[in-house]
Amino acid sequence: MATIRRAFKHVFLDVVAMCKGFAYGFVMVSLFILLMGALLYGILFVKNVVF
Repeated sequence: MATIRRAFKHVFLDVVAMCKGFAYGFVMVSLFILLMGALLYGILFVKNVVF
């Protein structure tokens, strides 16, 4: 019985870790896209103002 409980505990902890990793990856990709968009917007804005 203890083995089954321990197995379910480890599975639950693995699922929690996977969810946290997925959320972290989603946030990092979103921030990267936002940063690249802001950088592109800034470059095009400066190019439009200067020239």
